[in-house]
Amino acid sequence: MATNTAQDFDRCTTNIAQDFDRCTTNTAQDVVRCSICEEVVAFLCGSCNINLCGQCVQTHLNKNKSLKHEILPYTSESVKPKSEESDCKDHPGKSRHLYCQDCNVPICSLCLTANHKRHGAVELSEILGKTRSIVTEDLKELHRFEREYSMIVEDRDIKIKKYTEQSNQEKSSLKTIGQIWHDIIDKAIETIEHELTDMVNEDLQILRVEKDKVQNLYQIIKGCIEQNEHILKEEKSLKMLEYKSIVEELRLVPSMRDVRPPKLTLPDVKKEEFIEKIVSLQSSVHSTLPGFIISKTCDVTMVSTQMMMEEPVVLDVLPTKCKKIKGICCESTEKVWIYGDDEKIKQLDRSGSTLKCFSAATGNSQKDIAMNNDGNIAFSHKEETCIYLVNKTKIEKFVDMSDWIPYGLCFNSDGELLVCMRRNDYTESKVGLFTKEKLNKEFQFDETGKPLFSVSRNNMYICENGNGDICVSDWNACAVISMKKSGEFRFRYTGCLSRSFKEFYPHGIATDSSCRILVVDRDNNCVHVTDRNGKFLRYITCGLQDPFVLSLDEEENLWVGECDNDCIKIIKYLK
Repeated sequence: MATNTAQDFDRCTTNIAQDFDRCTTNTAQDVVRCSICEEVVAFLCGSCNINLCGQCVQTHLNKNKSLKHEILPYTSESVKPKSEESDCKDHPGKSRHLYCQDCNVPICSLCLTANHKRHGAVELSEILGKTRSIVTEDLKELHRFEREYSMIVEDRDIKIKKYTEQSNQEKSSLKTIGQIWHDIIDKAIETIEHELTDMVNEDLQILRVEKDKVQNLYQIIKGCIEQNEHILKEEKSLKMLEYKSIVEELRLVPSMRDVRPPKLTLPDVKKEEFIEKIVSLQSSVHSTLPGFIISKTCDVTMVSTQMMMEEPVVLDVLPTKCKKIKGICCESTEKVWIYGDDEKIKQLDRSGSTLKCFSAATGNSQKDIAMNNDGNIAFSHKEETCIYLVNKTKIEKFVDMSDWIPYGLCFNSDGELLVCMRRNDYTESKVGLFTKEKLNKEFQFDETGKPLFSVSRNNMYICENGNGDICVSDWNACAVISMKKSGEFRFRYTGCLSRSFKEFYPHGIATDSSCRILVVDRDNNCVHVTDRNGKFLRYITCGLQDPFVLSLDEEENLWVGECDNDCIKIIKYLK
C-alpha cells in the first residue's frame, strides 16, 4: 500500500497493531526501532528500506521529495531480512541510513557524534536513489553505444572483405601479366608479388587491429550493460557506491586508420624497357578517419584529431592602430575584423593595413563583435540597448533589447544570435537566444534557481562549442560557465591553481574543432585551454602582454588581441 497522507497512516495503525505485536513478541530481541528516532517502528519505506514510526513518516517524505516512496505497514510479511551490510560496525544494532559526504561511506546517526562529527551527511537512500538514476541513464546510453559500435564492427568486416576481394583481383592481374612475359620477367614478377603480399598482410593486420580495438570497446560496453543491469536488479545495493561511470570515456569513438588496397600500374613501354617499366606497385593508401561523438539522441558529431603543439609559436604580429582592442573576429586566414575604444570597426589584412572602416559610437565599455553566415558584422550598443548589423552598404538596427544592455555576442551554428545581457540597473544578468531578431530563449538560472551569472557592469563574452554547449566568460565571477544547448548548467571553470598566478579574470573566449575551450586570462598574460568538460589542459603564453580578446581562423590559428599594445599576435598551437 502506497500513501503520502497522514490520514492513511492513521487508518493503517489500528489494522497493523496485532501483526506488529506478534512480530515483536516472537523474538527474544528488543523491538525494532524507527531509523530516524528511537520510537517503535510502525511503517517501512519500501523504496528506501527505512524503518519509520508514525511521527517520522512525513519527515522522511519531506526530506526526500525527489524520490518516489512506497510506505508499507511494518509486518512480518512486509519486512525483508536485514542485510548485514546495513548494520553499523561501530554501533551494533544501529542502521546505517546516512551517508558521510566527507568520507564517502555509509554511517548511522550515532556516527555523527563520534568519528564523523561535524561531517556533512545526507540520507543514504538519497545517494542510492541518485546513483540508481545515473546507472539507469548510463544503461540507456550503453545500449545506444552498443548499437553504434556494432555497426562500426560490421562496417569493418565489410571493409576487410572488400579489401581482400580487391587485393585478390590485383593478384590475379599480376599473374596474367606474369604469364604473358614469363620468359623475361619471372624474377621481377616474383619480387613484386612478394612486395604486394607483404603490403596486403600489413594492411590487413592494420584493419584487423582497428577492428579489434573497436571490438574490445564493444565488449566493454556489453560488460557494462550486464553490470548495470545486475546492479539495478538489487533493491538496495551498496555496490552503487562503488559505481564508476565510463559513459563519457565511451562517448568519444576513437579515430581509426583506414587502408585502401594497393594498385598495379601498367605503363606502355617498349620491350627493351619492360624490366623496369612493365609493371610497378602503387602503395596502398593509409588515412585516418576522424572519431566522432555519440550524443544522447544518438546523433554523431565528427571531431578533429589535431593535437596541440608542445610549444606554440607566434606566426605574426599585426599592428592595428586601434585604441584598446576589445573585439575581434577572423573572417579568413588573411582578414580580421576588430573593434576598440576609438569607436571604429575595422577590417584588416595580414599586414595590418585597413581594408574597411565603420564608425560605431556605442558608449559601451565592451566592444565585442560577431560575424554571421553572410559575412555581416554585429555589434552591441549600450545607450540604445540594441544590436546593430553592419552589412555591405549600411549599418542598421538588428535586435532591440529594451531595458537590457548587450555585452558579448556570437552567432551559433544555426545562425541564431546569442547575447550576454545585463539589466540596465545592473541587478540581473542572463543570456538571450534570438531567432529572426526575436528573443526565443533566455538562460539565467540553474536547476536549483540560483543565478548562473554575476551581477555587475563588467565584461561577459560568449561562444558556442562544437558539441552544442554555450560557453560564457564572466569577468566579475572569475569563471567560465558552460551550459547545454537547452540551458542546463554543465560546469563552471574557475582557473587552474597549479601555478602561482593572480586571480583568474576571463575575457575573450573561443572553441576549436576538437571542442577545446580557449579563454583569455588578461591579468596573467595567457590563454587557458580546457577540454569540453572544463578540464584544464594547458596555458598558451607566447610572450602575450595584456591579452583581451581572441578568435580562430579557418586553419585554427589563434589571433589574440592585446588591449594596451594595440596589436594582434597570430599563434599556431595545433600540430
